[in-house]
Amino acid sequence: MAEIVVSSLIEKITEALASVAIRRVGSLLTPERQVHSKISDIKGELHVMQEYLRYADRYRGSDRQVVRAWLNGVRDVAFQIEDIVDEYTYIMARRNRSNLLMGHLFRVFNYYHDRALHDIATRLEKVEIKLGRLSETNRRYSLRIGEGTSDNFNNEREMGWRLAVSAHFLKEDGIVGVEEQREQLIRWLTDEEPRRTTVSVWGMGGVGKTTLVTGVYKGQRIIGRFDCRLWVYVSQSCTTADLLRRIMREFYRETMEAAPHDICSMDHRMLVETIRAHLQQKRYLIILDDVWQTDVWTNASDALFDNNRGSRVVITTRKQEVATMADDCRVVELKPLKEEEAWTLFCRKAFQRERHRICPQELEYWARRLVEKCEGLPLAIVTLGNVLAQSAKTELAWKNVHDNLLWEKSNNPDLHKVSVILSLSINDLPTYLRNCFLYCSIFPEDYLIERKRLIRLWVAEGFVKGETGESSREEVAEDYLNQLVGRCMLQVVRRNEFGRTTRCQVHDLMRELIVARSREENFCEIYDHNLRGNAQHRVRRLSIIGGRGDHQSSMTLEQLCSFHVFPSSSVLSPLLLPKFKLLRVLDLHCAPIDRVPDEVVHLFNLRYLSVRGTKVRELPKAVGRLRNLETLDAWLASVENLPRGTTKLENLRHLMVKKIQSKTSRYTNSVTGVHAPDGIENLKSLQTLKAVVADEDMIKHLGNLTHLRRLEIVEVRNMHCAKLSKSIVKMKHLRHLVIARKYRQETLSLEALSPPPPLLRKLGLYGKLDQERLPNWLISLANLTHLTLQSSGFGEDSLRLLSSLPNLVFLILFEAYDGQHLHFKADWFPQLNVLRLQDMARLSSIEIEQGALINLQELLLVRCRELKMVPLGLENVTRLQRLELDDMPKELVDKLREGRESKEDRSRIQHIPVIMNWAKTGDNCWTEERLS
Repeated sequence: MAEIVVSSLIEKITEALASVAIRRVGSLLTPERQVHSKISDIKGELHVMQEYLRYADRYRGSDRQVVRAWLNGVRDVAFQIEDIVDEYTYIMARRNRSNLLMGHLFRVFNYYHDRALHDIATRLEKVEIKLGRLSETNRRYSLRIGEGTSDNFNNEREMGWRLAVSAHFLKEDGIVGVEEQREQLIRWLTDEEPRRTTVSVWGMGGVGKTTLVTGVYKGQRIIGRFDCRLWVYVSQSCTTADLLRRIMREFYRETMEAAPHDICSMDHRMLVETIRAHLQQKRYLIILDDVWQTDVWTNASDALFDNNRGSRVVITTRKQEVATMADDCRVVELKPLKEEEAWTLFCRKAFQRERHRICPQELEYWARRLVEKCEGLPLAIVTLGNVLAQSAKTELAWKNVHDNLLWEKSNNPDLHKVSVILSLSINDLPTYLRNCFLYCSIFPEDYLIERKRLIRLWVAEGFVKGETGESSREEVAEDYLNQLVGRCMLQVVRRNEFGRTTRCQVHDLMRELIVARSREENFCEIYDHNLRGNAQHRVRRLSIIGGRGDHQSSMTLEQLCSFHVFPSSSVLSPLLLPKFKLLRVLDLHCAPIDRVPDEVVHLFNLRYLSVRGTKVRELPKAVGRLRNLETLDAWLASVENLPRGTTKLENLRHLMVKKIQSKTSRYTNSVTGVHAPDGIENLKSLQTLKAVVADEDMIKHLGNLTHLRRLEIVEVRNMHCAKLSKSIVKMKHLRHLVIARKYRQETLSLEALSPPPPLLRKLGLYGKLDQERLPNWLISLANLTHLTLQSSGFGEDSLRLLSSLPNLVFLILFEAYDGQHLHFKADWFPQLNVLRLQDMARLSSIEIEQGALINLQELLLVRCRELKMVPLGLENVTRLQRLELDDMPKELVDKLREGRESKEDRSRIQHIPVIMNWAKTGDNCWTEERLS
């Protein structure tokens, strides 16, 4: 998408020109002023080109290949300009630091500085010539491009309309897996609520929204209930006036009357008044199918007024923000079908001419693999089933279909329509989201994308512009992620206790589309077992998934700005690193490496460096030369010390270093932090610092890091606590804090940590508490949601105080309670969702009163050797969904095993859907057994 590239480039140029101070020497045209002027002129040319690109990107005319070539030329020049701007910014920043030089050294620096600027000016002149040629080509094709784009919009709308209409003639057996949603929708349409209410059906393109609503719309319970029923297809480009006119035409189609000729000339007021008059005395049901914008419905709702007759409006949409327009949370969310539901639907279509519609055994292997490629999307399953219904029923024929199935590139018009329908969602993305979504093509198929990692990568790539008010760039990026989820572009796989996304993934069909677009737009090259990269083009971003990666030497990589390795034996050759001076992202997550090449320190543009999960033991000593680095991730690697140069990384925002020594349970590890060099407090931009070893001097100055959101500090001594507390009090933005003692007998004296950071949500205290009681300030943490206490040594009084924390949802007590009896009283822990009790050496009984733990969903009992009885009152925890035992006494396990429990114990646990037992069988090995 050339428009995105150019838009991002204009923003980057604006920032670069604003950040560089130009020295003036009289009226002389210095190299600095010359380059600055040329970049400014180029920005003006790009502005002129930008509006035109919005149409060119979607052009599908007969001479599309000519336009594609032109767009490729625009992108190539834009990338060249971006690289030049990065170099220019770096050179000018280096000049500012040269002010410390004196005499001969300063003169030598100025000589090379001017030479570098002269080289940039020469390259800019060549770019200006290329831009001029592209502008000339633009003038030749602009009119026809506008016409071709209009035709393309009409074709896409026509296809969407045909699919919507076809749903009206679908047989009942074409609807699978939505029985519960169907009944809910019918209940909302037929209840006795007299108000006009709005119901929405929400889900990704092709998931079956129209099919579900059509089945309900045509049902006898609905037909007999409403005086007036209308179905209106809305679409992406529909305006409010268009929608009102379509509603009016449907009125006349329903009554089989001719529509007035003046509908097209009616203004908004006349349209609204006419519709209201028609609906005044009727109980009506209106389906608005495929709504994309909230304002279309908001503006049209004046016409579809509440006549207090039990009228209903149903909206189908791909966007959560539109779905939330429903009244009283009347939202039906559709998700892809489960495996067996998908298989049932496929067999009904692929074997529709067979009496029993059962897949023959000889075809089942390839049939199931074909169904897997649809990933539960009904539109894809039905389409593929219909195609296979026409093909030979032989193993070879179906294998051939499987091996050559590419939705985006298919010559079969039925298969291609699936990609067209899904592409509508991609085309609807605003500019600031398109780069972010295309970037997800770097991840392997079915890969679980971790939220924080994705957010930091987006920030490093420059997709998130600036900080707004109190929101950091990372917080803005998380809003982008939530918007993509709300548009059904990303699927949430895992949420935390508050519904916040922690892991997400891209639907396989959608991934195929963005991989194809990424390659076509030269946005990213993907090398894996199925998609071999295209080495003929200049590679901008490279993702290697599996394989040896011996293709690197044959590719054009001078413009590479992002390199990713996923489970693979491939690594970036140190011999190639000097070529990649413009690299912004080097992501070696879990790569098979034990050292970081020293050549990395020459990558002046590097923003993101990750060696997470590798065997790397040390970082390059000259890492301080990476002045633009924002994320340094060595989490769960083998790094023990940070180089002294780390303190020169003035733009560093996230520093994560921790080493695992051994695994102590399925949930816990023995870990060590790293020793930070003197001066770590100079990294004023830091938001994340974990896990660093405490020392007297560092703790004293830690309070200078006022932007910290996450802090993990280990090996804390009692003598450190007072100064550490005073430093933490200054961190007003802190959300997540972990403090771990050095020696087992050390006491954490943290009373001076008052008042605590007001935004603190997650707290971990690993060590014996002073006087074996909670610090007074802890109870004031109204925003605290997660708490871990280890070796605290407190008693029941402290537990009572903890129970009053209003928003606590996650609690781990790890060797934290010394009593034999643990008693949860009524009204304790009203919001708690997850409770883990671990290594309670003396604990022999648990009692839960009615009204305690009323929202608990998971209870985990780990290595409590004396706990041999089922907790008394467990039946009172009515919302408990999961009970897990890990290395617990055999007596307790047997009491919970289905068929062996006593009548009394059965009454306590019969409401729990899942009870699991984990038994340790060796080092880092556990066996799983479901007890009920």
